[in-house]
Amino acid sequence: MPNAALVSIIIPTYNRRQYVTDAVDSCLAQTHDNCEIVVVDDGSADGTGRLLRERYGDALRYIYQDNQGPGIARNRGIAAARGDFIQFLDADDQLHKEKIAICLEAFHERPEVSVIYTHYQQVASDGATPVETGAFESYTDDVFCELLRQTGCRILTSSSMCRTNALRSIGGFEDDAKFRSAEDWDLFLRLAMKYRFHGIDRPLVYRRVHESMISDDKLAGAYGRLKTIQNARHYGWERCMPPAEFARKLSARHHVYALYLWAAGERRDARHHFLQAAEIYRPQARQRRLYAIYTRFLPPMSLDITLAAVRFARRLLGRHPPGDQQ
Repeated sequence: MPNAALVSIIIPTYNRRQYVTDAVDSCLAQTHDNCEIVVVDDGSADGTGRLLRERYGDALRYIYQDNQGPGIARNRGIAAARGDFIQFLDADDQLHKEKIAICLEAFHERPEVSVIYTHYQQVASDGATPVETGAFESYTDDVFCELLRQTGCRILTSSSMCRTNALRSIGGFEDDAKFRSAEDWDLFLRLAMKYRFHGIDRPLVYRRVHESMISDDKLAGAYGRLKTIQNARHYGWERCMPPAEFARKLSARHHVYALYLWAAGERRDARHHFLQAAEIYRPQARQRRLYAIYTRFLPPMSLDITLAAVRFARRLLGRHPPGDQQ
């Protein structure tokens, strides 16, 4: 089976002309030779399509769509895939030459598993120079609860390989063009509700670190993490944590999103999310209502200054309580 299986490698790309050929070349270099490469161009305006057609011809399948975000682009690839397995690869990342073969062997040894993820090596913008990379994030059999308790997705999308029927059974990524960050966290939570995962502690992906990474868009990231936890209300979180803990988690996501909206000048929306945070988790309601009031008149840093002054005053009072004659 490992030698015969067809694997569809899906590469969503948006204005990554300078990187995408490295991604495709790493697919063509796989030791497993039964792969199809599906590149979904998410509305690039940098000549990506012409470059890929001229350089690779029929060696890959090229699909163009208007810009709708990486999740919807990957869904186009999932729909078009002919393989029994799907390997995701972002256009600025690269696969180790044995990535597909090693994952297929693991699937063969563990037929009950539907998702395999591996470790990765971060590299500089040149795509080759190693940079500091954290330790491998290993999960137990309770992947769903462990993912839910975190503040974001610790499984790199490009490190994941899934059975195609599992991805299709959950409907792929959420069909929301605004959901451009943390959409992978939502996907893996839904997969973990139904299917088994297996991790391989080997760096089989090279994750390029550069200045225009989607993960660096803090506002999009805050929205995506909020949406993921909102969606998780329907995923059976009750077996993972008590209601108060989930409420605190959801409230915190509204609060963080409000902070970034405020910084972006979206005062009305920021105020709405601060008040949502206050309503959801009452123990911190007073402070979050204060944030909402500040959004009407003052810049974001003003409340931080106020709170710092309050903490400083409390420390002073603690050291010199009323009546102390020092």
